[in-house]
Amino acid sequence: MDTDVIVVGAGATGLMVAAELALAGVRPVVLETLGARSTQSRALNLHPRTSEILQARGLLADLLEHQIVLGTPAHSFFGALPVPLDCHPWRTRHPYQIGVLQTRVEERLERRLAELGVTVSRGHEVTAVEQDPDGVTATVRTAGGERRLRSRYLVGCDGGRSRVRKALAVDFPGTDGSRLFVAADVVLARPPERWHAELDPERRRHLRLLPGNSMAGVVPGPGGRLMFSLRALEDGVHRLSFSGPAVQRIPREEPVAEAEILEAIRTACGLDSELKEVRWASRFSDACRQVERYRHGRVLLAGDAAHIIVPLGGQGLNLGLQDAFNLGWKLAAEVSGWAPPGLLDTYHTERHPAAAVLLREARAQFSLLDGGPELTPLREVLIELLGLPETNRHLAGVVSGLGLRHPVPDGAHPLVGRRLPDLDLRTADGPLPVHRLLRGGRGVFLDLSGAPADEDVVGAWAHRVDIRAATAAEDIGARQVLVRPDGHVCWADDRERLADALGRWFGAPR
Repeated sequence: MDTDVIVVGAGATGLMVAAELALAGVRPVVLETLGARSTQSRALNLHPRTSEILQARGLLADLLEHQIVLGTPAHSFFGALPVPLDCHPWRTRHPYQIGVLQTRVEERLERRLAELGVTVSRGHEVTAVEQDPDGVTATVRTAGGERRLRSRYLVGCDGGRSRVRKALAVDFPGTDGSRLFVAADVVLARPPERWHAELDPERRRHLRLLPGNSMAGVVPGPGGRLMFSLRALEDGVHRLSFSGPAVQRIPREEPVAEAEILEAIRTACGLDSELKEVRWASRFSDACRQVERYRHGRVLLAGDAAHIIVPLGGQGLNLGLQDAFNLGWKLAAEVSGWAPPGLLDTYHTERHPAAAVLLREARAQFSLLDGGPELTPLREVLIELLGLPETNRHLAGVVSGLGLRHPVPDGAHPLVGRRLPDLDLRTADGPLPVHRLLRGGRGVFLDLSGAPADEDVVGAWAHRVDIRAATAAEDIGARQVLVRPDGHVCWADDRERLADALGRWFGAPR
C-alpha cells in the first residue's frame, strides 16, 4: 500500500475528512485536480450545526474574523416565508447562520491539515478507480504523466460530477433540474441601498433592502417572474443571483455574458450601467440527487459526490462538512484496526437519511419560492403553522441540522442519537464548555451527577474515551452520557448497557 486512505477532492468536504483522519493519527493522501485553491466564493453561510462541529475542533474562531453580514441576526427561513425559524429551543451557542465564504472555510481547513502534517497534492487528477478485496487503486494524471496509487480505502469528495462515483458505475437517482439560475461575484458601481432609493414604487414593493448592503425579491418581468438577490461579501464584492424566463432560454453550458447580467439588473431594478467588474459567473440548476449507498466496499462517497441539493440556503457546503465529521473518526478506527464490526457502515445508515430529509425539505421550499399566485393559500396556511412553537422548532431543527437524531433501537433514552447540547460545565479545574471536551476527537464519558466519575466500567476504554466529571446548571435529562467523537450521544443512564455501548462504538476494552 502507498497509503491507508486516498481522499479525492480538496474542497471543504475532502479537507474536513482528511483533517479528521489526521487528528486520529491516520495520514491520508489528498488529491486535487486544480493546481490552486479556488478563489470563487461559492457557498456563503454556515448553519448552526456546522458552526458547532467547527467549534468542536477549534476551527470556528478564525472564521468569525471573516464573517460577512447575511442579516441582523441571520435567521433561517422556510421557503422565504416571513416567519424566522427560531433555533434557540435547540440549546445552541449558534442559533443563527454565520456568513462566511466557502473559500475562507477551505483556507482554514487546509491550514489545519498543514498543522497536522498533511499537504494537498494539487494538479493530481484521478482518472480511474478500481478496487479488490484488499484495497483500492487510483490512476492519477499529473503534469509528469500517469501513476497508480494503492490504498486500503478511498473517499470520493470530488463534487457533483464525481469521477469516483462514475468509476463505481452507481446510479445517481433524483430529480432533473427544471430551472436554471445564474450566480456571479461582481463589483458594483454604486451600493444597493442607493439603487433601492431610486426604485419605482412597484419595484420597491417586490425588492427588500436587507441589512449589510444587500437586497432580494421576486419581481414581475417580461414573460414571467425574475428571482433576484444581491448579497454583500468581502472587499466591495457582491454575490448576484437571478433566475427568470431569459435565463431558461440559454443553454447551461454557455458562459454567462456581462450583457446578461446587466439585463437582469435592468429588469429587476430599472437601472443601467451598475457594474464595474464581473469576477466570475456560472449557471446551476435546481436538480436534487442522492446515491443509494454511501459505501461501496472500500470506496466511500461524501459531500456533493453523494448528493446534490437545490442551492437554497447553502445546504450543500453544510451537508458535506457534516458528512465528513461523521465519517472521519469511523474510517480512522477502521484503518487503525480497532473499529467494532459494522462501525464504518453506520456512516451510510446515519448520513443517507439525514441528507434525504434535507433534499425533501429543499424541494418543498423551492416549490413555495418558485410557485406563482396559485400557491398563495398554501403559503398563508404555512405562515400560520410556522407561528406554532412546535412546528417552528421542528423545521428549525431540520434546516439547521440541530434536530438530527440518528437511527436508534426502540426504547433508547431520548438523548441517544442526538447531539449533546454545548453545555456550560463546572469542573474541578473550573468552567468548561462541552465543545472543549471534543477538541481531541476522542469519545467522552461525562458524569453530571456531581460526584467523581465511576471508572469501574469505563476505565477499560480509557485509551479511547476521556472520563470527565462535572455539573451543569442546565438539566439535560440524564446524569451520565457517553458521547462519540462527533458529539452525538450513544448511551445515557443505563448502567446495564454501558459496556455494550462502549464496545459497540469504541471497540474492545484495553
